[in-house]
Amino acid sequence: MNHCVASHGRSSERSRNWFRANDQGARTAVPSSYSRIARDCILLLTLLAAPGQAGTGQTGRLEDPARFWQHDSEYAGSQACKSCHADIYSRQSASNHARSLRQAELVPELVGALPFSRFDRVSGYTLALSSNSASRVRLESANDAESSGATLDWAFGSGAKGITPIGRTDRGGWVESRLTWYESVGAIDFTTGASKYDPQNAIESLGRGLTAQQVTDCFGCHTTGYDERTSAPTADEMGIRCERCHGPGQAHIEAALDGQSLDGTIFNPSALSGFEQARMCGSCHGVPPQDNDFDALALLERTPHSVRFPSQRIVLSRCFNETFAELACTTCHDPHRDVSDEADSFDKSCLACHDTGARDHGTVCPEASANCASCHMPKERVMRHSLFSDHWIRVVR
Repeated sequence: MNHCVASHGRSSERSRNWFRANDQGARTAVPSSYSRIARDCILLLTLLAAPGQAGTGQTGRLEDPARFWQHDSEYAGSQACKSCHADIYSRQSASNHARSLRQAELVPELVGALPFSRFDRVSGYTLALSSNSASRVRLESANDAESSGATLDWAFGSGAKGITPIGRTDRGGWVESRLTWYESVGAIDFTTGASKYDPQNAIESLGRGLTAQQVTDCFGCHTTGYDERTSAPTADEMGIRCERCHGPGQAHIEAALDGQSLDGTIFNPSALSGFEQARMCGSCHGVPPQDNDFDALALLERTPHSVRFPSQRIVLSRCFNETFAELACTTCHDPHRDVSDEADSFDKSCLACHDTGARDHGTVCPEASANCASCHMPKERVMRHSLFSDHWIRVVR
């Protein structure tokens, strides 16, 4: 689960704290990623904006990016969307988003790697993953003096990068497994970030202990309609399903069945501006700072680790800042299907501006007219066994 935003303290509330107060930004130099004209405009807008508020063009309807819909409704469940939106439902159900949380014993990549054992030189304990007689995933930690165990019921991650199980120790506390399955090697290794912790006993050697709030953050991003008052998410709504992005849909469905107006009954993220979309997606993929929070923007520039958080890195891009909110997450990504592995799959979006035939075209690349992302959005290894595309779109020097 160290693949997640929440596990690194970047949930929406903690991200705002991490980025410091917006009103500090006017006292700091504007990051170099902005053009001279853009910097001048931002500085002017900063003076015009109220203290601590975003500049023009980046305020919006998203008072809370984690609860971005405005309508009142109960959840209906994604199955209820299928009858009217069959094609979209089918594509989304097969996507990595939909597999971002599963029951651990039902994940073939993880179960297929069991049993697994590894000596942890940091803690001096041997870690062993296995399936017990009830087919539940167990993690045991032992040395010559003591042992401890945990039942890992939840597998976080679609497997595109990795799968980290979490569960409860035999004493009842929540724990993130010190072991993770990684796609790039097709095997289990230590969880990213595990080296930061120095276990002092058998129970600590199982993995990172999680507070109730951390567990809520984890389930909140990896499932749909999670109620923190329950101990587990709804089985058929694990992962990112329809109502995680469109909001609760019962009122929408009832209005459709009754032949009533559908206006205001469901949320459509495609109507958001580029920055609003980045905030919405960023509630799980890294909440971006406001355009006048120059401290936070500068910190993102000099922090390679932030490549893991695309919604934060994208706001550093001239492409993003000079297209007047037209460049959004959905410009390049269909949220109902997986990101393409083909290097040239995003060329159409780039060449819509960076081509001599485009209206008010941007700078035309002198080196190539294809595979734009391979140079301008290079992949970086900022997590164990995993590469991430840098969404700070630029000429990389």
